[in-house]
Amino acid sequence: MATVREPTVHDAHALGVVHVRAWQRAYRGGLMPDEYLDGLSARDRAQMWAESLQRPPRPRFARYVTEDDAGAVVGFITVGPTDGDTDSEMGEVYALNVDPDAWGKGYGRTLLKAGVRALSDAGFGEAILWVHPGNHRARRFYEASGWDPEDCQRRQEVLGIEVPEVRYRLPLDQTAHRRS
Repeated sequence: MATVREPTVHDAHALGVVHVRAWQRAYRGGLMPDEYLDGLSARDRAQMWAESLQRPPRPRFARYVTEDDAGAVVGFITVGPTDGDTDSEMGEVYALNVDPDAWGKGYGRTLLKAGVRALSDAGFGEAILWVHPGNHRARRFYEASGWDPEDCQRRQEVLGIEVPEVRYRLPLDQTAHRRS
């Protein structure tokens, strides 16, 4: 059973490793330049995470990690308002990454449920996420989780490189939680 919790600064190293390993596996083979992927540094990503985790999340933002049975961090999700605008009526899944050795074991599904619940609890009526159009594994995952692809694409700078993205949308259950 996957454990989901809020990350602490002590998770920064593990998050850096997961971040890099997930990107290197998911985007290799033409989705992103191999030389860029080879140059990703778990230490740099860990530093980014350490700096972020020293601050509490802003209102309507959430971040979670999931652990395997041994207590090792194997994935993370970050969510919040679209474009970082806390007054937005639409939530967004900013990032969802799981270590490739843990793919297909339910960790991503558990994280996505936690992220969607956090967005709903924060009062968002719907959520979006962006995914590389060639990332077929991720697209199948999101579609199986009820997300609908839209006819909306963009090119976005992500951690130093420009990538194409397609948008997915999910209506959120607002019966239990309403933003006051």
